[in-house]
Amino acid sequence: MSLCSPRSPLPLLLAVGSLLTSAAALAAPPTPAHWAVQGPKAPVAPGASFTLTLTAHIDPGWHIYALEEPEGGPIATQIGLAEGDPLTLLDVAEPEPRMVPDPVLRQTTGMFQNAAEFTLRVRAPHTAPPSGAVSLILVRYQSCNDQICLPPHTETITLPLRGVVR
Repeated sequence: MSLCSPRSPLPLLLAVGSLLTSAAALAAPPTPAHWAVQGPKAPVAPGASFTLTLTAHIDPGWHIYALEEPEGGPIATQIGLAEGDPLTLLDVAEPEPRMVPDPVLRQTTGMFQNAAEFTLRVRAPHTAPPSGAVSLILVRYQSCNDQICLPPHTETITLPLRGVVR
């Protein structure tokens, strides 16, 4: 049987596969914020506190919100560590957000465009972590542009602890 014969299932399979691929692309919302973490310049001792820099690179035309937003406002960015994480989160600091009046919410909101660097002050575990140990930084945020807001999204950023804690 030829691959192009009318009885061949190949054209139908290709059409269905194309539809499924298109549907999957439509179902997956964009992620306009791209996250990276930078550890300390030198290894830290067990039990010591140190800072991490968590950077959001934000696609043009999009923004994310500050760590604190008024009640009834947009979804504030939240930064934390996964349950059972070897590190202990002590504090999170953000740069000064751009304060903008939101005509829909009728209140001022803090937002970041292009990029934002958050500083996480953390404490290392009291004993050196085992080889292969990682810290999982969780960031829940909402991305919006001037037309739509995407549903809140949680990103997990992995920080290998080898070389961070000695």
